[in-house]
Amino acid sequence: MPSLISHRISQDKLRRIRAENENISLEYVRALTTPIIAELTKWANETVYSKLGGELSWKIMLDESANAAAVTKLSDPMHPTIEINLGMLREIYRDSFVFPLISDMLASDSSTVKDLNETFKNLNFTFDSGVPPTHPSHHSGTFKLLKPIYDEKKHENLTDDMLVTRFLMLELMVVWLYCHELGHLVQRHYLLQVATGGGDVVSVSEAQEDVQMHSKKTDEDYFLKSQAREILADLEGVTLAVDYMLRKKLFNMPSIYMLLCAQEIMFHRFAVVYAENFDIPDLKHPHPIIRSEFMQSYYTHLILDTLVNNKLAPSKESVTMPMLYLSVRSSTMSGLFWANRYEKFDADNRPTFLVLSNEEYHEPKSEYLKTMVLWVAKQMEEIEPNHLLDQNFFAYYKRLEIFKKL
Repeated sequence: MPSLISHRISQDKLRRIRAENENISLEYVRALTTPIIAELTKWANETVYSKLGGELSWKIMLDESANAAAVTKLSDPMHPTIEINLGMLREIYRDSFVFPLISDMLASDSSTVKDLNETFKNLNFTFDSGVPPTHPSHHSGTFKLLKPIYDEKKHENLTDDMLVTRFLMLELMVVWLYCHELGHLVQRHYLLQVATGGGDVVSVSEAQEDVQMHSKKTDEDYFLKSQAREILADLEGVTLAVDYMLRKKLFNMPSIYMLLCAQEIMFHRFAVVYAENFDIPDLKHPHPIIRSEFMQSYYTHLILDTLVNNKLAPSKESVTMPMLYLSVRSSTMSGLFWANRYEKFDADNRPTFLVLSNEEYHEPKSEYLKTMVLWVAKQMEEIEPNHLLDQNFFAYYKRLEIFKKL
């Protein structure tokens, strides 16, 4: 039986992280994230639910687990709720605040960044620092609000770039998590589920708990369908997150990079319950590396087309190489961040994400991806007629033909 990725988690590192938790004010985390969640909900209601005579609500749940859920009453589906556990928001807060520090350490104490930049010939889109250089136009509202407080009570050796990217990652990680749950709702995944115990409430969550789907006992494709819907929620989520970045005037290189890093770190968090292989698991979420492959491929096209459509680049070709750099760098730095924070390294001093990139895994990963491409297409056929957004990403995704050459 293959070992789970969880065996790579260092108990010593976990103890240190639990000690850090004692110094994190949950009320402060709630205060930082509530305006972001409230604004997203306001937008969703103005754009979708109020037009349908409904209303989306949200709750921050006083729960230590790293989880979030899209909750629908079958008797009143146009009044759904997005629930995000305070434990999840604390994880996001901690990772966002530590990531710039670890990135700075990796850039200064190892050859990782130097070697990567040399691979890209040190062209003008590369950067030697741990986080991207920023400009005042890149500053988020949260940064502007809290920067004077940091200046008065400075206890960390942070550059302005590190502080800007810290709050960017926090904001964008919350936005993508929320928009993933919103993706479940606007795609009306509850139509493809039944309430547990025959009740009225359908909940799609990030935990791997057992939920009842239509024909679970007789449908041998139950898990494949569920995994495909999670990928579709990921892609809807990142599409909505990019829309948010455009609305908030945060569509720029540092934000594009920090959203990539935020997603990768979240996938590393979810990976610990999976085996160190690419056998398709009997779980309702696909292997996080498969989710990452879909996300990176789709997000790259989405960013390039958004840049061109908003006249921020003359052509996709002109920004393909910079985007490839950000994609490769985000995967590398996020993987090394997670390994340094949480994992035991193997005998060759390699973290899990590098082990799973070995040649022996290429074919099974490719087969997994091909299977998911098929089931994503099948689930889209069922979902598309009932999608709540007239202008959604489905047609765009179909044109891209991601993984066609597999």
